Amino acid sequence: MFGDGKLCACKPISEEDLASFIADCVMDKEKINRVLPIGGPGRALTPLEQGEMLFRLLGKEPKFLKVPIGVMDFAIAVLDFLVKIFPSLEDAAEFGKIGRYYAAESMLVLDPETGEYSAEKTPSYGGDTLEDFFSRVIREGMAGQELGEQTIF
Repeated sequence: MFGDGKLCACKPISEEDLASFIADCVMDKEKINRVLPIGGPGRALTPLEQGEMLFRLLGKEPKFLKVPIGVMDFAIAVLDFLVKIFPSLEDAAEFGKIGRYYAAESMLVLDPETGEYSAEKTPSYGGDTLEDFFSRVIREGMAGQELGEQTIF
């Protein structure tokens, strides 16, 4: 994880809950052609909290590798330089920038009054929690979660 594992937070939402939210939006004229904030049920979780949850469910002692966010900044700078020589690295450089954003920016509503991300102002939807998902994966495995072309590693 990057930094102390608390650089960002989100309210994880399941595929089913997100699909249901989208279907509800299609039928609601107030929600058409709008950017809508959404999160899953429960409180916002940092990467550290998500990892601690998974270790707890597995009955194992938490062990984390914490990498300074500056490592990503350095890698991005190197890739940006190399793109000038090797244009084929452009996608890798862009992927690095996207990864850097998601490693440090919360996926919560940005409160215009405070300029801070707000878990309280981020709407919750659905009933499937991340803990439910982790528990199911531990019991049943990851069948049905194949990413196809979206696979990174």
